[in-house]
Amino acid sequence: MDEPMTCVQCGHPHPALIARRLRPVRYSCRSCGAVFRPGPPPTPGRPRLAPVDGDPLAAYLPAPMVRWVRQSAGEIPAAPDRATLARWYKGFDALVAGAAASAESRTAVERVSDVPLDVSPAFSQVCAALHATCYDPALALARLGRDEPFVAERVGHLRHWLATAGRSTTWLEAAEAPPPAREAVEDLLTLPESFTTDQVRALFRALFGVDKGPSVPGVRARFGDERIRQALLAYLETGERPLRRTVADDLDAT
Repeated sequence: MDEPMTCVQCGHPHPALIARRLRPVRYSCRSCGAVFRPGPPPTPGRPRLAPVDGDPLAAYLPAPMVRWVRQSAGEIPAAPDRATLARWYKGFDALVAGAAASAESRTAVERVSDVPLDVSPAFSQVCAALHATCYDPALALARLGRDEPFVAERVGHLRHWLATAGRSTTWLEAAEAPPPAREAVEDLLTLPESFTTDQVRALFRALFGVDKGPSVPGVRARFGDERIRQALLAYLETGERPLRRTVADDLDAT
């Protein structure tokens, strides 16, 4: 009797089938949430891949990348900074991209994953999409133009890093900008179709207290024009920034 399929990340049996027309078949783990493609049966005698449950890096990296980092990196911090995490993602993506043409790369990938791997958007692209959309994962995926489950997994990992070990790199932690002129904020109570540079600066200073942060389309998609208007009124009346508080609370709840 064939052994039941198990999750490649945590080993939990009977993952759920994800079948979409004209798309490759994938499976989703009911236990840990990992999404993966079925691969060929394991080679007899090949050791089972090491589990990553309990590994602190599993909060920031998918399971195959955790295994690769553990095998190939030197000193490994439990909470990596931006330079370290970017280096890991870039190196792993290069390995996966090279697996189609390089036997050495393919062997290295097979040591950390039982299934074929796809190249996801780069670390910097995912972080930029999250920053632009006020750290909303669904909006970040839409901005990336990718809806594959493995891309959503990467967005989730990097959003978790931005909410925790990478929090200092978010625009929430930027130095507070000077307050905008009241007249400039009042002019924004009816949002224009297109924004000048000065209007963008006034909007972000009023809503979030920063000069640079999300994108205007990202803010409008995240909150809607009426909610933005109410937040601008709150700033004019009390100096409060309710949308900034919402973004911070959402990350704190991660």
